Amino acid sequence: MRGLQVLVLRLNSLSGVLPHSLYNLSLLTNLEVGDNMLSGTIPAYIGDRFPSIKVLAFPNNQFSGIIPPSLSNLSALTKLALQANFFMGYVPPTLGKLRGLTHLYLGDNRLEANDSQGWEFITSLGNCSRLQVLVLGNNSFSGQLPNSVANLSSTLQALYLGDNRIFGNIPINIGNLVGLTLLEMANTSVTGLIPESIGQLRNLVVLGLYNTSLSGLIPSSLGNLTQLNILYAYYGNLEGPIPSNLGNLKNLFVLDLSTNQLNGSIPMEVLKLPQLSWYLDLSYNSLSGPLPTEVGSLTNTNELILSGNQLLGTIPDSIGNCISLVRLLLDHNSFEGTIPQSLKNLKGLALLNLTMNKLSGSIPNTLASIGNLQQLYLAHNNFSGFIPTDLQNLTLLSKLDLSFNDLHGEVPKGGVFANATHLSIDGNDELCGGNPQLHLAPCSMAAVEKNKRRLSRSLMVTVASISSLLFLGLLVALIHLIHKRLRQRKEIQHITTIDEPYERVSYHVLANGTKGFSDTNLLGKRKLWHCL
Repeated sequence: MRGLQVLVLRLNSLSGVLPHSLYNLSLLTNLEVGDNMLSGTIPAYIGDRFPSIKVLAFPNNQFSGIIPPSLSNLSALTKLALQANFFMGYVPPTLGKLRGLTHLYLGDNRLEANDSQGWEFITSLGNCSRLQVLVLGNNSFSGQLPNSVANLSSTLQALYLGDNRIFGNIPINIGNLVGLTLLEMANTSVTGLIPESIGQLRNLVVLGLYNTSLSGLIPSSLGNLTQLNILYAYYGNLEGPIPSNLGNLKNLFVLDLSTNQLNGSIPMEVLKLPQLSWYLDLSYNSLSGPLPTEVGSLTNTNELILSGNQLLGTIPDSIGNCISLVRLLLDHNSFEGTIPQSLKNLKGLALLNLTMNKLSGSIPNTLASIGNLQQLYLAHNNFSGFIPTDLQNLTLLSKLDLSFNDLHGEVPKGGVFANATHLSIDGNDELCGGNPQLHLAPCSMAAVEKNKRRLSRSLMVTVASISSLLFLGLLVALIHLIHKRLRQRKEIQHITTIDEPYERVSYHVLANGTKGFSDTNLLGKRKLWHCL
């Protein structure tokens, strides 16, 4: 056993304390005991026991106590993984002696730092020229993030600082970390502006700046991050317009700028992002103006969330081109006009929320053709007319809110209408009938008959339209035929007038007038031979 070099005990159900004899395996290069239920502390003498150790991994256990400073004696160490335990106290600043360190995982513990003490390790890690991953998230770090974070290795690829009590500004020279592919400072109290230098991080793939106190304008330099896949900057105090050059982020598949103080119109360039497939969330800002017709370019987007803005005008028909949409939220705006018929193209749509707008007209029956629809919210608009009975055929529809409109007539009884807990129709005083749980007044016979008639109204309108067209066609043909007959008769009369200039006289009249063709009445005689 003393010759053992690699010991991997991950993903078991080990518990208790590691035996001290384990630390006598001086030839170990890899010791991995992660994802168990081990407890206890790491002995202070560990730095004297593993001179050849390269990987030391204790993650996802129940270890506690401090991180032993003697770890800095393990000069061959390249990976130190202590995340998801109960380690506390300060991070030893001597870790900077580990010049070959590439991965340092300290997240999800109870480690501390403040403005007076504890951040020194960041400065010392600047000596680790091969460092690629630094994970410090979800600890008890507080105070101002030291500017020395910008002096970490240019080889650093991932920097996790989120879920701490860090405050103050993001270091202005953060752009020095040109090797970063991931920068995450979410769920902190960082304030001030997003530095312009962030645009120098051209290898960045993921940028997480959500749930912070960042303010000011979104820097236009973000448009330089052409490798970016994910941009999270929601729950902040960002203001001003959305830079149109975010349209340069051709690899972006999720953009979330929700719950800030952004204003102005939605740039059409953002709506044309070709890879925006996961979702686009610009909700709860102060965006205004119409929704550009370019919204129809989001053919691969699963979720479009524009709730809680000041958008107005009609909902463009081009939204029917967004055939991958599963969730469409346009509620709490000032949209007017009718619901576009083109929504019937969104066959995979599960949630449609148009609550709190100024939409009017009838609820289109075409919504009933969206077979995947599970939640439909149309409350607080100006919809009128009847509730489409075909909505009861949507077998997946589990929530329907039609409250506070001007709907009238009989409420259907099947499908979602059968359970009052899944249906909201308050504020439509002229509705009647329906499931007894709704406690609506019964419909009068006239209303019932009217409801029956409305089932085929659209068909009747269609038939009437077709009949009108057929009648008009027949009428035109008949007029043409009559006109043709009159013209032929007129031509015959004209020919008769030319060939017969004298009025025709009947034989009977001639016989009487000449007294039986008597020679006495003969006006002239012509010899036959003259004709030979």
